[in-house]
Amino acid sequence: MLSFGLTPCPNPLRRIMQSLYVVLLTSLFTLFTLITAAAGVSTSPLASFGYTGIDGPLGWTRGNDANPKCSTGTNQSPINIDSTIPVTKSHVKLSIPDGRLNFTNNGHTLQVTTGGSLLVGLEKYQLVQFHFHTPAEHLIDDEFFPLEMHLVFQAAGAQPTDPCKVETFLTHTHPTNHEPLVKLVIGVLFEVYSVATMDFLTTLAMDLPKTAGTSVITHELIFEPLIKHIERERLYMYQGSLTTPPCSEGLTWLILEKALRVDVATYRAFKNIIKFNARYIQNTPGDKNLITFAKDNYPTAT
Repeated sequence: MLSFGLTPCPNPLRRIMQSLYVVLLTSLFTLFTLITAAAGVSTSPLASFGYTGIDGPLGWTRGNDANPKCSTGTNQSPINIDSTIPVTKSHVKLSIPDGRLNFTNNGHTLQVTTGGSLLVGLEKYQLVQFHFHTPAEHLIDDEFFPLEMHLVFQAAGAQPTDPCKVETFLTHTHPTNHEPLVKLVIGVLFEVYSVATMDFLTTLAMDLPKTAGTSVITHELIFEPLIKHIERERLYMYQGSLTTPPCSEGLTWLILEKALRVDVATYRAFKNIIKFNARYIQNTPGDKNLITFAKDNYPTAT
């Protein structure tokens, strides 16, 4: 057959089917968005590290440039709070506005995005988010607790970051001195009782985002009882690090001496979703990193 270099005419039926396919995909995506919005659910970014196997704390430093502080830092967290850790003598003043807040399951914790302010002596901080660990990460005199809440603060007036994007937020640094913007964390420990949970925990348990990568809007959260507890009770203070990659140091930790109560049902609701997300206890602040110690002292495989 002779060819005259002409381009064949497109098949009209094929063009119609392609157009219908695109319309169908667009409609399905729109429908999914509307359904999740109506249900109060939205999508959120997932964390890329874990707590077991090579994705766990022993594998957080992999490669030459991967989170070196996790395996070399000498002021790592969490730690065992013992008699060598002082109680802060500074006056603590905390403010957290009540409200309906964004509650995210980011794949390694349950996190609430909020605002607020903290005054420790003359130092001012701004609250960005709080999240949970099961079991608790810190020990007090070698005693473990089933649940720990971390309230994460930036320096007052710090450049805003997106606390929903966990790794971006935790690794974000000051534009001039490149120090981490997370400057202080308050650790609140919980003990399990048959009754008497803090109301804000019970409220959160009503709205737990069960699927990793999703967010919901909570019912009204009331923080006054939590604030009074933090302002009234003694707080241990030490200089440590983030307990997740990149394990940045230079953070002030305030750990509440007296644990709060969480009832069995509320605790189990949190644990069933979070499961296990606690980093192992680190060495005494100032001493050699435990991974470095093991590398230097244990025999290598032959």
